Amino acid sequence: MSAEPVFRMFLWSHRLLLLGGGFGADLHRHHAAQLCWALDGALRLRPASGSAWREAAGFFIAPDQPHQLDAGAVHVALLYLDAQSAEYAAYIGSSDYSNVDIAELPALPQNSPLRQLIAFGGTCAQAEEAAQLILGLPAEVGSSPIDPRIARALRWIDGNLQSPVRITRVAEVAGLSESHFAHLFVKMTGVPVRRYVLWRRLGAAFAAATRGASLTEAAHAAGLADSSHLSRAFRSTFGLAPSFLFEHRALLDGQLCV
Repeated sequence: MSAEPVFRMFLWSHRLLLLGGGFGADLHRHHAAQLCWALDGALRLRPASGSAWREAAGFFIAPDQPHQLDAGAVHVALLYLDAQSAEYAAYIGSSDYSNVDIAELPALPQNSPLRQLIAFGGTCAQAEEAAQLILGLPAEVGSSPIDPRIARALRWIDGNLQSPVRITRVAEVAGLSESHFAHLFVKMTGVPVRRYVLWRRLGAAFAAATRGASLTEAAHAAGLADSSHLSRAFRSTFGLAPSFLFEHRALLDGQLCV
C-alpha cells in the first residue's frame, strides 16, 4: 500500500471509483448505489444516528438509503453506480441485493486489481476491468458498438454542456424522433439522457478542478449556475461535497473515462 495519502478517482458517465484513505461522512444519502470495501482493515457503518455500528470488510448500500460511514485511517475502495444504469440493473439482477437496503460484502481478495490501482494507479481501461470483475459482470455489459446517430448526439452533448441540454434538441441532432432517440440512447449508453448529461456535467467540473479551477469556475465549466448548484448535484449523486476534491487535489490522481 502506498505510503503517500493519494486519492485515485475514475469517473465514467454512470460510475465513479474512488480510492484513498481516511474517508468518513456524517449521516447522508445519495442517488447512486454504493459498494465500499476496506483494503487494509474494516469499515464501520450505521443506518441512522444513534443506531448500532456494524463492522465489516465491505458494504453494499442501496440508492437513497441513509447511512453513516466511518473508515478511520483505513484505505478504502468506493464504487458508485448510477441507480438508473444498465450496469446497476445487471448487478442487482445477478446478486442477492434487489430488496436489501444495506448488506455486508466479503473482503476483497489479496490479488484484487483494486489493491493494485490504489497502490500504483492505472488507466481507465484497468479501472474498468477492475470494476467489472468486482461486480461479477461479463465484459460485454454496456459494450455494444455505438450507433453513429447516438455517437453524434454524444459529441453534441459534450460540446454543449455549458448551455441547457434539451432532449428535443439532442434528438434532432441524432436525426430521430424524441421517443425513438430516448429508447436508443438508453440501449447504447446504459443510462437515460438526463442522467448521462448530469454525470457528464460532474465530469466536466471534475476535469476543471484538476486544471486548477475554483469551485465556481468548475461549476460554470459544467454548465451549472454556481458553486451551490454543483455542490447540490455532487452531494445528491455521491453524498460527497465537491470541496473534498478541491481541498485534496494536490494529492488527487484522477481520470475522466469514457
